[in-house]
Amino acid sequence: MFYHFKELQFEAKPSKPDPVFARKLQEVLGGQYGEISVMMQYLFQGFNSRAEPKYRDLLFDIGTEEIGHVEMLATMIARLLNDAPFETQKNAYDTDPALAAILGGSNPQHAIVS
Repeated sequence: MFYHFKELQFEAKPSKPDPVFARKLQEVLGGQYGEISVMMQYLFQGFNSRAEPKYRDLLFDIGTEEIGHVEMLATMIARLLNDAPFETQKNAYDTDPALAAILGGSNPQHAIVS
């Protein structure tokens, strides 16, 4: 059903490692409304569709496109982390407490009191 071409549609290469930005992209990739969630929703709807074949095909087409988005984001995250020194992450902790909480595994939104 799916074909994988061993080349990216766009060859974006960061000029330097950036683990802080990589962490932000991880939310876009796997967060509550991230690309992985969207991909799974469209594919699941396509597998379970009992509508006309053209609508089922549309769901599969969108889900397949989302697979490409997941691949692009995962590749960029890996490239942003290549050769990233630990000091870069440590400095982020010192300068931004919210970022330190996120990189430490916490979600600063949990601490916000309404």
